[in-house]
Amino acid sequence: MFTRKIKWYRIGAKSDLLVEIPPNKPKAYSIAGKNIILCKTEDGELTALIDKCPHQGKRLSDGWCEENKVVCPYHRYSFDLKTGLGSGTGIDVFPLSEREGGLYVGINRWVWF
Repeated sequence: MFTRKIKWYRIGAKSDLLVEIPPNKPKAYSIAGKNIILCKTEDGELTALIDKCPHQGKRLSDGWCEENKVVCPYHRYSFDLKTGLGSGTGIDVFPLSEREGGLYVGINRWVWF
């Protein structure tokens, strides 16, 4: 039987990431074969989303963040940083966990149970 499990991957120290990621620009990462962006909300909270606009598959990391949304630079589709919803569709949002040793992103994967 297959089941979905979350595997956690370390991104870095949260204090470093808060400094590295500007408030208006997503930062791209490749983790476990997925292209992910980290964004900072208006209140300084970090969020992780897929780096792919569902409209034409363009990279959201080329875009910008405003009003707690990430905006695709090609057609101006925007997606909520916390829910991933917007523009009549949505994008994947990944959980973040602050643990000893850094900030981790959770990615779902299928495993043999």
